[in-house]
Amino acid sequence: MFPAPRARTTAAQAVSSTDTSPQPRPARAARPLSRLLWLLFCLLSLTSCSSIQLAYNQMDILLRWQLSHYVDLNSRQKDRLTSSLESFHRWHRQTQLPRYADFLEQLAQAAANGELEEVSLPALESEVNQLWDSSSGQLYQLLLPLTAQLTAAQIDTLEKNLQEKNMESLQEWQESPQKVRKERLKRLRKQSRRWLGSINDEQQQIITAFIDQVAYSPPLRDQQRRLWQARFISLLREKPPGYQDQLLDLMQNPERLWPEEYRQMWEQRRQQAMQLSRELLASTTPAQREHLTESLRDYALDFRSLARR
Repeated sequence: MFPAPRARTTAAQAVSSTDTSPQPRPARAARPLSRLLWLLFCLLSLTSCSSIQLAYNQMDILLRWQLSHYVDLNSRQKDRLTSSLESFHRWHRQTQLPRYADFLEQLAQAAANGELEEVSLPALESEVNQLWDSSSGQLYQLLLPLTAQLTAAQIDTLEKNLQEKNMESLQEWQESPQKVRKERLKRLRKQSRRWLGSINDEQQQIITAFIDQVAYSPPLRDQQRRLWQARFISLLREKPPGYQDQLLDLMQNPERLWPEEYRQMWEQRRQQAMQLSRELLASTTPAQREHLTESLRDYALDFRSLARR
């Protein structure tokens, strides 16, 4: 019922909208079961208050829809999932959204004062990771008991669907790497415009150079993903003593299964993403900095509005 790990959003991504990995610990993939949280951070890429509120209020539905791509739950399991998600959503709205708003307001103030370039990106990553860990930990605790209810047939289906998704992802890159590059470039430019407004020729070149040079190996990513999934399925099937604790550790610390070559790639990617953030910030015009400041404040207001509901 859980998709493969993905790289989680970081403070550098909040500025440059590019995938990075955490600091000071080794880069970690976003944990399975955190699709809801991933969608939450992706809300920062939306363009209006109404879009944020609509998406946030539909998060439970979005997560159930994502899970349905991997395994079909029976009515009892669906009831358990719905109850857990409702509990998480209430807690998250009341306790976490104000923290997100505080964080964004601090960034907005730094941007307004012309101090954003002086802020330590690793320090920002650390703060984002704390927010992430608080929410993901709560979500895992609520949803992990559902794994005990999965039948052998459901686990078989889950494994098959995970393998098919892996093959589709890798095949897409192998058949059309230029198409994948084009889509990544388009996405990064679009996200940069959301934060900075229009982007100039220099910034276009910075972004293009990053896409062309950044460490990126789908075969390595596929290898890492399959290692994680094999361990996950094994725990679900065998259910050894304390297996839910082992599942929790697997989701919170997936980097423990990373091959060394993959770990090195992610660290290189992280450093390149940091450099991209620095170069984009250094290249911003007064109008772009004003746009960034206003965007951060608008998102903070949106989260405070959601938290009061």
